[in-house]
Amino acid sequence: MKILFSAMVIAWVGSMAGCSQRQPAVAAMEDQDMADTLATKTLYLQQENAFGHCEVTVDWPVAGQPALLKALREYIVSALFEGGYSSLPDDPDSLVALWCARKLASFEKSLEDMKITVNSPDEAPEEGLKVMKAWENDQMVTYEVSGFSYFTGGGRGTFGTRGATFRKRDGHRYGKDILTHTDDHLHELMLQGLMRFFEVSDMEGLKRKLTIAPDQLPMPTYPPYLMADGLRFQYNVYDICRFDDGDPWFSIDWEDIGEYLEI
Repeated sequence: MKILFSAMVIAWVGSMAGCSQRQPAVAAMEDQDMADTLATKTLYLQQENAFGHCEVTVDWPVAGQPALLKALREYIVSALFEGGYSSLPDDPDSLVALWCARKLASFEKSLEDMKITVNSPDEAPEEGLKVMKAWENDQMVTYEVSGFSYFTGGGRGTFGTRGATFRKRDGHRYGKDILTHTDDHLHELMLQGLMRFFEVSDMEGLKRKLTIAPDQLPMPTYPPYLMADGLRFQYNVYDICRFDDGDPWFSIDWEDIGEYLEI
């Protein structure tokens, strides 16, 4: 049996700013060519020993606007080490090697501290992390961080996804400022998105899935981000529903979300 270990804790603080409606600009942005794409190199490593198994994949940016490269690389390093790495590396391959080395060392220490003996590979701790480019156009690029973690001794692991959108020309990372405002109409669009996720057809069905009242639905812990199908809202496990229902997510399409976007 395996028990949940916490993973991926990053706080974002953003500001809300008023702006005119942007839906036409968003539509135009989707139609523009992809001449200014970001070049990346995929780094991958998996390692295991008697104390556990780890696996990591990273889309490391290698060419693009200098400010964007710096912002993305800092985001990746922060996702991997949660602030525990002081500078950007000269050799990005060293990042994934260091991540795996730290994980295996932490598994060994935890097993020793808890006086747990691993009798088979199925009982060994596991952790995986991906930091990947998820979407881009000529003006914006989005990265997603997804991961899981299991540890010997309990019944459930942890898993989760978050993302962030960056402006290519200056590397600005959007937080809550990606939205100009919120209102009752946006709240209704969010409820409709959750009904799609849970595959329910009415509000009564949604109430049975949520652990909060629909009219009290909060914004996700991490700000929404742009994807090919619109603005992605991603909740954590336990935020608004039971563990067995996972980490709910939905997208509000470009046509509906355009008036709310600060881009």
